[in-house]
Amino acid sequence: MAKLKGIRRIDRIINNFTKNFNIKADLGNEFLAYCPDRLINYTLVIDEEDIRYFKEDAEKRYPDVHADIMLWCLLHEVGHIMTDDMWTEEELDYFEEQKEHMTSCADDDNRNDWYHACPDEFFATKWAGDYMRKYPKRIAKFWNELQIALIDFYRRNDLI
Repeated sequence: MAKLKGIRRIDRIINNFTKNFNIKADLGNEFLAYCPDRLINYTLVIDEEDIRYFKEDAEKRYPDVHADIMLWCLLHEVGHIMTDDMWTEEELDYFEEQKEHMTSCADDDNRNDWYHACPDEFFATKWAGDYMRKYPKRIAKFWNELQIALIDFYRRNDLI
């Protein structure tokens, strides 16, 4: 497999940001948080349909925060780790069980409304939105640097 040019720069920029929270970030297939390990995964491929409900929820709750969906996703995963101590293991297990149950038996609108109201998801998004509100200059600087690296990545790999 061919090596992707510029991926280390993207990884370095994201990790320079997440180290402020004692969190490591790795490129993966989707956005995920591994709270006990203080690790998040990020992806460069965002399925707009899959993320639509998350974006709608975030924008409805934070209409004054104008951020790219990648920023929302990154900070949401950081938010999972930053709010993880709010929950007992039993509560986290219950949330996961409920999310799995909703995924299998509810229609898309109800499932996604409930999913984003689930306490661990709700507070991860709240943490992200509150952080972007509180530190807009820090977020703008981070996003500007990351966006330049992303565009460079796409160009160097003939993706645009």
